[in-house]
Amino acid sequence: EASREFGWYNRNTGHNPFTRDGKKTASFEIAEGLGWDVPDVVFVSVGDGNIISGLWKGFKDLHSLGLIDRLPRMASVQAEKSDAVKRAFESDGVIRPVSGETIADSISVSLPRDGIAAVQALKESKGFAVSVTDEEILEAMRVTARRESVFAEPAGAAPVAGLKKAAKAGLVKASDTIVALVTGNGLKDTAS
Repeated sequence: EASREFGWYNRNTGHNPFTRDGKKTASFEIAEGLGWDVPDVVFVSVGDGNIISGLWKGFKDLHSLGLIDRLPRMASVQAEKSDAVKRAFESDGVIRPVSGETIADSISVSLPRDGIAAVQALKESKGFAVSVTDEEILEAMRVTARRESVFAEPAGAAPVAGLKKAAKAGLVKASDTIVALVTGNGLKDTAS
């Protein structure tokens, strides 16, 4: 509303597709950090779908330039009541509204504005989607802080919860190189 009223540039990821090019730079950092190798699977918390579609775009760019020799599988992690992308991916690809209720405010989305691109990233990468409960997210926050000294907000810890669930379901192997992208600092949501 402020963008319309004051003529401001709307950089909200739910409305602005150009932000995908900003998000893709995280894939560059991941590849560089791994010595220009890529992980087997990248776990990403998904709200509107902009981060996962941006990461996928970045990995495809690196691959097309010959800077990496393969592409990772993408794994979408959503809160169970905010899992429109997971539902679309596992059915007909159509994004339909869900309640969006979760403690993970940054991924609390009823109708993902970049959901189609997120589903496309999962399909193209031969990836998968998991949903996690708020309780699993809170536990992942504690585990991430204790074991890795990383204080994540709920949405930032969701990929860790998703990794745990995916491992139990046999979707990843112990020998896989995995990145769980922590997207936000716990200071964004100290109440949780």
